[in-house]
Amino acid sequence: MFKTTQFIPLFIPFIFEIWIVKRRIIKFLRNKYVLVTLLNLVYILFIHNINLVYIIESKWESERLQREIDMMKVKNKEIQDAFMDISNNGATLERYAREQFYMKRDNEEVFIIKSE
Repeated sequence: MFKTTQFIPLFIPFIFEIWIVKRRIIKFLRNKYVLVTLLNLVYILFIHNINLVYIIESKWESERLQREIDMMKVKNKEIQDAFMDISNNGATLERYAREQFYMKRDNEEVFIIKSE
């Protein structure tokens, strides 16, 4: 099929290109300004009190609390509507008292059936 000598000429330029890229990267990283900048970024993003992990966790917590606030606003609106309905309508007040507090009239008997 193929001889091993056929692969060598194709493979050597690739290795040489990788070696050149590595040299360029090392030369770039040896620059003192780049090195100081990278060290500062690592310190700010991972080591400092207010690091990247803390910021992301705080953002998640803030979003969770905002969703909870939105849910509470909806529940508050529902309760206010129910309160206004009970305050203005006597029949609704009586129905609410019977359902929630099991109140009854003098001539009635109440049977509570709980299903499991």
